[in-house]
Amino acid sequence: MKTITKDTEFIIGIDFGHGETSANFYSLKGKGTKDLDISKGKKVIKSAVAILEQEGVETIAVGDRAIQDAPLAKDFQVSFKKRPSQMNKVERKRMVAFMKGVYDSILDCYPDYRHRDHCVFIARPSQDKLWKSEEKVYIGIAEEAGLPVAGIQKESRAAYFRARTQPDSKIDTQIDNGVLIVDFGSSTIDFTYLNKDLPQPIDDGVDLGASAVEEALLKYSLAHPTDDKMAEFSRLFGDNEESNAYNQLLYHFRVKKEEFYENKLSNFSFSADFSLLTSAESTQLSGFGGITIPKKEVRRILTEEYNYIPAVEKAISDFKKNKLENCTVTSVYLTGGASRMDFVQEIFMRVFGLDEEHCPGDDHPELIVSQGVAHLSYADYRTQEKEKELRAKAKKIIDSFDWEGKIKEIVFTNVKQSIIDKAKYIMLCYKDGDIYDYHTVDGGYENGIYYGFGLVSGKKHDEGYSNREDKGYLRYRNVESLIKKFKSEFSSYTKHDFGTACEELVKNQIISLIYNELKEAFSKFEYNAYKSKSLSISGLSARLSSSGADALASKFTERGDGHVLYDAVSSCYPIMVDWNIYKYRLDIDRKQHYDYYMSNYSSIYGAYSWESFLKDYVSISGISSIKSQVKSFVEEMISEYISYAKLAIFFK
Repeated sequence: MKTITKDTEFIIGIDFGHGETSANFYSLKGKGTKDLDISKGKKVIKSAVAILEQEGVETIAVGDRAIQDAPLAKDFQVSFKKRPSQMNKVERKRMVAFMKGVYDSILDCYPDYRHRDHCVFIARPSQDKLWKSEEKVYIGIAEEAGLPVAGIQKESRAAYFRARTQPDSKIDTQIDNGVLIVDFGSSTIDFTYLNKDLPQPIDDGVDLGASAVEEALLKYSLAHPTDDKMAEFSRLFGDNEESNAYNQLLYHFRVKKEEFYENKLSNFSFSADFSLLTSAESTQLSGFGGITIPKKEVRRILTEEYNYIPAVEKAISDFKKNKLENCTVTSVYLTGGASRMDFVQEIFMRVFGLDEEHCPGDDHPELIVSQGVAHLSYADYRTQEKEKELRAKAKKIIDSFDWEGKIKEIVFTNVKQSIIDKAKYIMLCYKDGDIYDYHTVDGGYENGIYYGFGLVSGKKHDEGYSNREDKGYLRYRNVESLIKKFKSEFSSYTKHDFGTACEELVKNQIISLIYNELKEAFSKFEYNAYKSKSLSISGLSARLSSSGADALASKFTERGDGHVLYDAVSSCYPIMVDWNIYKYRLDIDRKQHYDYYMSNYSSIYGAYSWESFLKDYVSISGISSIKSQVKSFVEEMISEYISYAKLAIFFK
């Protein structure tokens, strides 16, 4: 791919549209901009290609010339642009031929360009989910065609950029409340939405371009012929959409469709010499034929028979609901040649509740994307030093960031609080009488161990001594049952992964820290607003070792001063001669144990002991993976940020 250097004189922006193609010149040496002729006297050509062969040598014709040469061509096609992954070998060859033919035709119109240092930027539909992964391959097709291609731009964003930089643009006065730019093309409808509160534009698109209109009208005409020529053509070529004849007829329907909508005609009318349309075929027709469809019937066909207009309205409504959500749209700017179709403005006005003043079309919608590609690419060039500075700053911040220290700090805090909360909950359950064992006693004894009086089975509270017994299968709320509970719960903690619970905290805190350090670099683009995109991280793991579980259990359950339960029971007596873990503990006793715990051991360890415990007994993995994920996210955030910043401030 070509790189812009100090010697590069100018940029050519080309919109290889599904239906129409245009190009724009933008000087890097301060000599202005202009729309380019692609063929003599034509700044917009039909996207059509014919490959001819004479004496073993292939030649390429594009636009009207391709239509004229179609009967002699060995290969011909209109409406051919697809994503690279959708192209077969033949279609890819046609795309290469078309790109080469357009570029060579521009150089024929401006011969001095051949000897001047320049580069080409091309456009692609705005649907990232479909096109983002195919950019490199699409650029590769342009390189194969011999273009000095230096990059690619989204169509609706390029259209927005050009619309904004025009002298009479009102977008700047309306962007505070939300502006939607629509590039209604032959293959796709592309959207770019901005308002002052968004960190980057909302881009999207759907494969519902206006080529579907001529295709629907052609299919209808072939299914409902009004003369014998159309009927015979339908029989011979109606199911052969790859044929030269079918593609020529489709082209004629496209031309008539554009005349119908642009001139606001009362009828869609087509007639042609079928001997010319079929001259390249083995079976040929002779004589003229055609069809005339009233305007009202055209609307019915597109609405009822082929569902095109309802599908467009649904796609726009879905975009409003799912992508814009609660964003306000105060103006819609319609660009792209197909925006001239009468129902397009009607739909957008209806969906967004706008009047004609706030839903205007462009005077030259077929040129705006190529203009925007050239202008936006110039903006890229003008801001590339600031971009390098911002990326270098981000790299330095990420590389010098204390990933291990910050993530450990977050994880350790979470683990510590989780353990504290768990212990507090266990002690609260003990106080409330929800932790107990059953013992079969006789006179308060079981297997030589004295448990004393127990509580009648099924009774929750002490209810005085009248309900207490010393014989039978009885419930005992004692320290022994509490010890078992602590050992069991802490033992199970070794199977718990604290990392997953920490991922949201890691994400929010680290992104916030990194962004705060990037603010100064961001401010160089004169844009301070920020709203975090959605980042999802995974792979962080943090586990308590079995030794750690044993240490916790020991802290709570061992005998002697400095152990939680021993000290809690001891608080009930001036001097505790022996620690009886078996005997039944009354409500009043358990409450005093709990209160002592909350006053003296609610944090379990002191700060220094916690630091040692967490360092020794909690293992963390996945930090390098988190760093990689955050780094990729920040790089993407910067790309989107820079893209928006250029749209927001260039030519300000």
